[in-house]
Amino acid sequence: MNLTTLYPLNTILRFYLPTAAIMLVVLYYLLRRAPVQQLLGEYRRKAAYWILTGVLAVVGLLAVFNYVATDYYRFNSYLNAYEFYHYYIGTKYAREVGYTDMYAASLIADSETGMKWKDKSGTIRDLATGRHVNHKHFLERADEYKAKFTPERWEEFKKDIVWFKGRLVDYRWNGILRDKGYNGTPVWSMLVGTFLSNRISTDNEWGMMFLALLDPLLILITFLMVVWAFGPRTALLMIVLFGTHYMMKWWHMKGAYLRTDWAMCLVMSACLVRKNKFTAAGALTGYSALARLFPAVLIIGIAAKLFWNVMDLAVAQVRSLYRRAGMHRQPFEVRMLFKVTALVFLALFFWRTSALVYGVVIPWLGGEEPGLGTFFTMLVSGTGGYSPFLQAGIFVVWVVLGLGLAALAVWGFWKKLLERRYFYFLAAFAVTTVGLLGLSHLFWHGTEYWNDYTTKITKHNTDISTWRVGYKYIFMADFGDDFSYIEKPIKSWQPRVRSEWYRDRQDEWWHTQILILLLTVFACMGLKDYRAYILGFVPLFYLISPTYYYYIMLLLPLLFFAPRIEQGRYALGLCLMYLTAMSGYWFYAVWKQDYGTYYWLSVQVLIMVLYMLVLAFMESMVFSIERRSAFLEKSEGPAIS
Repeated sequence: MNLTTLYPLNTILRFYLPTAAIMLVVLYYLLRRAPVQQLLGEYRRKAAYWILTGVLAVVGLLAVFNYVATDYYRFNSYLNAYEFYHYYIGTKYAREVGYTDMYAASLIADSETGMKWKDKSGTIRDLATGRHVNHKHFLERADEYKAKFTPERWEEFKKDIVWFKGRLVDYRWNGILRDKGYNGTPVWSMLVGTFLSNRISTDNEWGMMFLALLDPLLILITFLMVVWAFGPRTALLMIVLFGTHYMMKWWHMKGAYLRTDWAMCLVMSACLVRKNKFTAAGALTGYSALARLFPAVLIIGIAAKLFWNVMDLAVAQVRSLYRRAGMHRQPFEVRMLFKVTALVFLALFFWRTSALVYGVVIPWLGGEEPGLGTFFTMLVSGTGGYSPFLQAGIFVVWVVLGLGLAALAVWGFWKKLLERRYFYFLAAFAVTTVGLLGLSHLFWHGTEYWNDYTTKITKHNTDISTWRVGYKYIFMADFGDDFSYIEKPIKSWQPRVRSEWYRDRQDEWWHTQILILLLTVFACMGLKDYRAYILGFVPLFYLISPTYYYYIMLLLPLLFFAPRIEQGRYALGLCLMYLTAMSGYWFYAVWKQDYGTYYWLSVQVLIMVLYMLVLAFMESMVFSIERRSAFLEKSEGPAIS
């Protein structure tokens, strides 16, 4: 099938469909305004709602067409052999090629089956060092690489390489061995390699197509779950974003091999939290975390909800002790003296805590070796110019407080004074991650494979790539000392990447990370559970900067806005997401695959996450007082005995 003839229509749809969605969002908003309701009446208002939803369904159907028509069948085949190669070979032959030998072994297999690789540079990437090395270096060591295979496995490997060579044009096969290799985690390699890659051979054309269809199947299941948890309108709004967004359009995730499982698991987790299925949500988030690591940040929202739940219980117990001690019967002057003394003590304590954070914690996080030994050395050495005794004392107090809150949480869970659903989520997350890590340890016969992965992914993350999106690439942007670029053509509005800023300004970097984390935790105080879960996207954006096509995860923050578009502030947030979807194409027209495109996309996502944070604080201001008061009335009676 060749969909390239539909490209002109596709070019139009990627702008028209988000614009249509924005117009529909505005109409949904207007439909809930009192003057419109009075004008239409109840019956006609409901009819108008379903008419709008019908139009949205048509827009969603066109968005599906747009998604399929963009980069699917790019080389006259649904199966994306370039991406498929990395994840099929990387999981099937993980024991033989690991994270460093895949390209070398592939080149040797190519040479034994009729050399197709003929790159003019004469080099392929040495995945052990990341450098491009003359291909003869690997061919001369063929026996060394082949020795890692049994004779049967080597023949199977050669057959698979022939299969992929036959589905890649020359320049694509040349380029594939100069890419950056396979980056799946050892847990993902274990699961996918055991249950799929090693069970379905390249001889089985239908089986290989089944593997290539797993992503669309997961996407379909995810949208059905959104219908179940949020309703058809939210699901249709998500389909429009998914089918038209610049960062979701490219071929990297299409016709590939389970490239979207982690993202779909996150969206499904939000649906499960919305439906009060916390154990399943925790397990899916745990799988997602071990599939790509960075999704682990998403537990922050539920962990924050548990923290505030425990703090509510702690306040209730302090009030109970206050009353049991008879303090409420003391003269007004005594009570005021007690409260003022407590406030002064807390102010001093948090003042000294800030000194500990600025003097020890942040320099430790930004150091070259942030190990526990380094931390305790800095703690007792007077780093930052503060008293070592005082810093150690503050640290000990925090440890004691932490242990006390943990004990209170266990007691509250046992006495059913806390919301158990948060425990279920975190317990399921912990059991899933620890269990899979333990299985991977046994499967790989130790930690060597994990060590190789850690080395590779650490280097991968320290490399600077202008295709990545996140706060880090805003942090490193240099426009110069003035705003003179504003007077120049738009094409000049592209900053320089200052990677040394990230290395040299680690204190500033970690100040920002801690601030965003604290703001997120405070914003979760009065949020509904599913919204707190989604708000974890805010620190994720600040901390992690993956390649742009990983921003298929923008489907998650869409669920923060889409269910509430009758309220103008949420409708505005969703419209911003659609504008970001379209603007990427315009940026690409100006800067192509260069830093300017992904810098400005990063800025737009930054605006979105900060707006999410503002809305979350607004929600917390409205709901937290009522919730805390209700909880205190319920919990004031029982006390620890």
